[in-house]
Amino acid sequence: MARSATETARILSDLYDERFGGGECEQFRIGWPELRGIAGVKRLTPDFLEEVNDALNESGYLLIRCDNFILVAGETDFANDRRVPQRLVERYRYVPEEPEDMRIDDDDDVIDDEEE
Repeated sequence: MARSATETARILSDLYDERFGGGECEQFRIGWPELRGIAGVKRLTPDFLEEVNDALNESGYLLIRCDNFILVAGETDFANDRRVPQRLVERYRYVPEEPEDMRIDDDDDVIDDEEE
């Protein structure tokens, strides 16, 4: 019988704490076939992966899907990453255009005698 998403997430969080590849308590990547083997399923559905991610999130971990592998990381792994400065956010902020019928023209303030 296949493992539940919660059981799979617990195993992934346990792997995070294992010592391998020169470190412990570090982010790691795992191939899709290996994750299918741990979960005991032939196919990893988007719903199943979302459930695994939700269960990992409750413990402070992240599941990041990539094309050829999955990355499991702790939220604290990213605590010291660089942050986008506010000046750059402002530079790229989306400013919606006003709809054509809502644009105010200089002529809008003028009332024609015929309209009164």
